[in-house]
Amino acid sequence: MKKKLNLLLLSVFWSLVLALIMTSIGFLHQETIDLTDGAGGGVVWSRVLYLFVGWFGFSMVVMLVGALLYVGSTRLRGRGKH
Repeated sequence: MKKKLNLLLLSVFWSLVLALIMTSIGFLHQETIDLTDGAGGGVVWSRVLYLFVGWFGFSMVVMLVGALLYVGSTRLRGRGKH
């Protein structure tokens, strides 16, 4: 159980890191309508939050699938040794 918990915590951590990196990359190459207000030029934080949550969700799904594959393959290898 401890291995599963550690994998979940690692998945959440790396998903947060990847979401922060990808959201910050979103500020580098943007049109005037992407993350800023076209008229005022200020940052629209609801769009930034939407982008962050999207990247977090995507990376979390990828990390959890990888963690489940790892746990499954470890269990299958453990059964073959008995």
